[in-house]
Amino acid sequence: MERTASDSWFTKRMMRLTHFEKWLMDRPQRIQRAEREALALFGIINLPPQPRCLEIGCGHGIVTRLLVERFMARVMATDLDPAQLALARERLADIQENVQFRVADAREMPFDETQFDGVFSFGVLHHLPGGWRRAVAETARVLSPGGWFVFTDLVLAPGAGRVVQQLLPQLDPLEETALRACLTAHGLRLVHYEHDSGPWGAIMRWCTAVAQKV
Repeated sequence: MERTASDSWFTKRMMRLTHFEKWLMDRPQRIQRAEREALALFGIINLPPQPRCLEIGCGHGIVTRLLVERFMARVMATDLDPAQLALARERLADIQENVQFRVADAREMPFDETQFDGVFSFGVLHHLPGGWRRAVAETARVLSPGGWFVFTDLVLAPGAGRVVQQLLPQLDPLEETALRACLTAHGLRLVHYEHDSGPWGAIMRWCTAVAQKV
């Protein structure tokens, strides 16, 4: 599914990675970090045998591969960028019997209700200014009861979020308190949430989280 015609220039720009951002994502250090974060979060969840999993923004395919190797999952790997999806397809050719690939917008997922046992999103929601709430709602819709939402993301700290909201009320940035409330509103109960406390922690934080559909 392509981006909607009503998306602003800013939204369209945020939703598509630049060549530099793709290069950063492909750096060995970034890939190793994604692997560590994914494996740590996988240790928290309890998936059924050969679970049905959805990855939002599969990018380089690292998390998709880990899902197949760790859980023997059947993975629907999605991305808004056809070029990224083609790259993931190439990199995951050896496990293609366990993976389907589809161009999809996380704000309007082309999937049935309660279709997946787990939804995985690594660094995607902050690329959806004004649309991350819809992505959370769609995640809850496609998750089966008891299913897991596993995600990492860059969030604004509450104080910084209030400032941005006052200056740019139309933006609706991904802010920590709002994210927690949105998850709860859609029946997703947080069972794990951590964020870094680096030098920028008072403004922006990298969080790792797991929520379960109640």
